Amino acid sequence: MNYARLDSQNVVVELVSAGSRPDGCVLDDGTARIGAIYELGTFRAARWTSYEFLGRFTPAELDAILVASDSDATTRRFLALAQAANEVVSDDPVTVSGMEYLGSLGLLTSARIDEILQR
Repeated sequence: MNYARLDSQNVVVELVSAGSRPDGCVLDDGTARIGAIYELGTFRAARWTSYEFLGRFTPAELDAILVASDSDATTRRFLALAQAANEVVSDDPVTVSGMEYLGSLGLLTSARIDEILQR
């Protein structure tokens, strides 16, 4: 069976395959993923306010994104959407494609994208 190991805030930190439920784990219904939040028996994508989301970037990363937004329309649009959002959802297609675009520009590594989105 598949299980999800949760941290103290019910965030999935590891996916586990075991014959019986390991300590600190809940049954994975097939929708668990690293960074998901376990709530009332379901896994939901991580979500942040705009301020919280932008705070997940290092100062150097955010500075580089701001500089890029001065000359790149796609970066400017993604940054504008992230700033205007009531909530940024980690698996939303706009969030994912925007982050991947920042990676394609060399502003973020794949590892940092995963870390920021808790994947």
